[in-house]
Amino acid sequence: MSENLPRVETVVDDLYSLPPADFVSHRAAYVTRFKKAGDKVGATRIGALRKPTVVAWLVNTLARRDESALAELFDLGEQLERAQQRGDGPRLRELSTARSTSIRALTDRAVSLGRDLGVTVGDNAAREVSNTLNAAMADAEIRDRVRKGRTVVAETYSGFGPALLSIVPDSPDDDDAAEDDPVSPEVEDDRHKTDEAERNRLLAELESAESDLDTARTEVDEAQADTERKASELHSAAEEVERIEAELEAAGAREQAAREAHEASVVQAESTAAALDAARIRVAEARSALDSLT
Repeated sequence: MSENLPRVETVVDDLYSLPPADFVSHRAAYVTRFKKAGDKVGATRIGALRKPTVVAWLVNTLARRDESALAELFDLGEQLERAQQRGDGPRLRELSTARSTSIRALTDRAVSLGRDLGVTVGDNAAREVSNTLNAAMADAEIRDRVRKGRTVVAETYSGFGPALLSIVPDSPDDDDAAEDDPVSPEVEDDRHKTDEAERNRLLAELESAESDLDTARTEVDEAQADTERKASELHSAAEEVERIEAELEAAGAREQAAREAHEASVVQAESTAAALDAARIRVAEARSALDSLT
């Protein structure tokens, strides 16, 4: 290889730390660099990386800026799972409240980080950040991506793990209502199954839409880059035309000056020729007069 390339994992971390608007250009630069260095495998791996959505970038930024808070959230998830396995209702309600508070705080933190970095974050994006954090508590693969700061799209839990971890927890007021009006395990199980089926349907629709959105964004970025390149070429061509026109105008002025100088030279030559003829006549007359005296 012609240069000392960074590790691909280092490149991945670098790319997923960038704002989405910078991802495509930096990815292309890395691919070109690896190709020139002869590392086709690395270039292929980097070229296959998907551009993160704004929500995913917010989660990645949060993971890099507030790793300890995320670790506490995931620890809450493990405690919730153990409490559910034991059937410890009071502990479940306590942990669910703590989880809800933690997710709200981390979501606010992610939104604040985004705004500090110049990205406007709407209510829908904030909700998707919350959903992604909630999903990371319940799904090990999602949790691993979030922890590493390599989230690509907003996540929604749709697995078959503890149902309590797959939904956003009820508010404390709802928990109190549940204590006053308990639901039978059978009804609760049917409710979870219905919710799970609906979540699966919505997830499939969401994943398809996000995939199309990601593709469209990539195409827009590439089209924008091409447009900017063409605009630069047009600007360069316009400057070249202006330069040539200026040179042409200067050449025209030089031609006109040369023409006028030539015309003046012709007039001067004619005047000089007339003077020469007159001088010859005078010489001839003088010689004739001299000869007559002799």
